[in-house]
Amino acid sequence: METTRDVRVREALPTDAFSVAALHIQDEREQGYALQPGFLDSFADAWLADRARRTWLAEDGSGRPLGLVHGTRVQKLPSARRPADAWFHVSLLFVTPDARGAGVGERLLRTLVAWAVTDRVTRIQLNAVPEARGLYERVGFGAPSERLMELRLDRPT
Repeated sequence: METTRDVRVREALPTDAFSVAALHIQDEREQGYALQPGFLDSFADAWLADRARRTWLAEDGSGRPLGLVHGTRVQKLPSARRPADAWFHVSLLFVTPDARGAGVGERLLRTLVAWAVTDRVTRIQLNAVPEARGLYERVGFGAPSERLMELRLDRPT
């Protein structure tokens, strides 16, 4: 694997839809999921249609995708109780197996953090698997809040 200085991180463009989809396919397969025929096209179409999602790609010197980070910026509405700040939820950080351990994930996260500061985002949240906690801590992430709750609508209550 090349060093991180040979890696370019940039915001993904519409022309990157299939690269973003291919990286998602790799992640899904690593997680043990079987993909339906046509997944590449359906994912690329959905990603293009999702105007709220922000995605950054890491590429090697030849332009080969090595990883991505993406998620959604949420803008709170003004309130007398709290400031109208914004936060960002990371939905996926993925680095190809051959690029892991070379600092690509950290570069992606640091690029996201730099963007968040300039875009007045006050917090970034994510769900961390145990294997990635060290990476997140190096970038400055800490323990999650105990206040997060969820309502699942896909099961009877």
